[in-house]
Amino acid sequence: MREEFGMSAWDRDTFEFPSVIPNCIEHSWDSPVDENDGGTDWLARGKPGTGKSTLANYLVVRLLEVNDEKVVWRGSSSRSEWLPLAPWTTLYLPAGIDISARLEPKDPTNDPVDLDVDELTEIVREVRRYSDPRDLNETLDEGSLHVVYPDPRMRGCQEVYAQSPEKRYDTPAKRETLFGPQDPASHWWFAWLLARVEHGPHHWTSLIFDEIGDVCPQSAKKDSFGTYQKVELLKDTWVDMRKFGVSVYAFAHSETDVHQMIRRKLRWRVQMPGTANPTTASDVVGFESVRQNRDMTSQYDIGHGLMYTESNYEDFNWDDMPSPSSYKLKIAPEDER
Repeated sequence: MREEFGMSAWDRDTFEFPSVIPNCIEHSWDSPVDENDGGTDWLARGKPGTGKSTLANYLVVRLLEVNDEKVVWRGSSSRSEWLPLAPWTTLYLPAGIDISARLEPKDPTNDPVDLDVDELTEIVREVRRYSDPRDLNETLDEGSLHVVYPDPRMRGCQEVYAQSPEKRYDTPAKRETLFGPQDPASHWWFAWLLARVEHGPHHWTSLIFDEIGDVCPQSAKKDSFGTYQKVELLKDTWVDMRKFGVSVYAFAHSETDVHQMIRRKLRWRVQMPGTANPTTASDVVGFESVRQNRDMTSQYDIGHGLMYTESNYEDFNWDDMPSPSSYKLKIAPEDER
C-alpha cells in the first residue's frame, strides 16, 4: 500500500517530539520514557475540503505499516472516503440483511450504476458477513483494513451491554432495553466498542471514526433511543479501550460537533489547514494547557497539519491518495435506499 502511493517508510526520527506524532501512531506495551502505553487517540478537526479524508487514508497505511494491527473504518451509507484503499479492503456487511449498492457520480448529470452485492468483490478485496459485534471481532484479521457497515437490527448489542458487569444507564422511556432495532444504525458502534473491550480478542485495534459528531453529538439527549446514555457508555468505556489496545482516530468539522464527555477523553488533537489552531487551553475541552501561542494552521496548504497535546506540538505533512474512481459508493440496507 505504501509503495502504491509513493509514501516513504515510517521513521520516528524525522519528528522532533516523539511524544506527539510517533507516540500517537506507534502502539506498544513497553513505550519509551515519557510516552504512553496502550491505545491512543486523536480528534482531527477541519472544515470540508481541508484533507480529512486523505489524512484518514494516509493514517490507515501508517497504522498497518507500523503496528500490523486490525484497522476498522466506520462505514456509512452517506460516505465512502475509504475508496482509495478499496483493493486492500475487507468489507463487512450485516448477515441476513438485503443490501443495496450503487456507484453515484460526482457529476449529478451522469447516471448512477446499481450493483449486486456480489459485484462488490470487483471493488474490494473481500466481502464478509457478520452476525453480531462479538462475531465481527472474532473474525477481523491482523494487518488488514476492514470497512464495517453497522447492523440496523442491532442484533447482539443489548446482550453485550447486559453482560457488562459495571455499565448501567437509564433505559429510555417506554422501553425495556437500552439497545433495540428501532435505534439509529450508528448506535451499533457503542455496542461494538464495548464488545471489543470486554470480550476481545485483544489484538491491537484502531477505529477510524469518520464524522464522530454524527454518532456522539454535543446535542445528545436522553431521547427515545437513549443517545445520551450511550454517549456516557462510550465515555466510561474509553479508559478501558486504552488498556485493551484499542485506539480511536476521530474526525469532525468542529470541536463543538462532538460531545464534551468524549472530547475530555481525547489526548491528541490535529488541526487541519485553513482554520486557526487553538492558542489557549479554554479553546480545547479536556486540555489544561496548550503550548502553541500563535496561529499557524490558517496559512497551511492542504496536506499540512498540526498535531498537539497538552505538552507539545509539531506540524506534519501527508501524501495525496487519489480515489481510483470519480464515483462514490453508497452501501445501505434496502429499506434505506
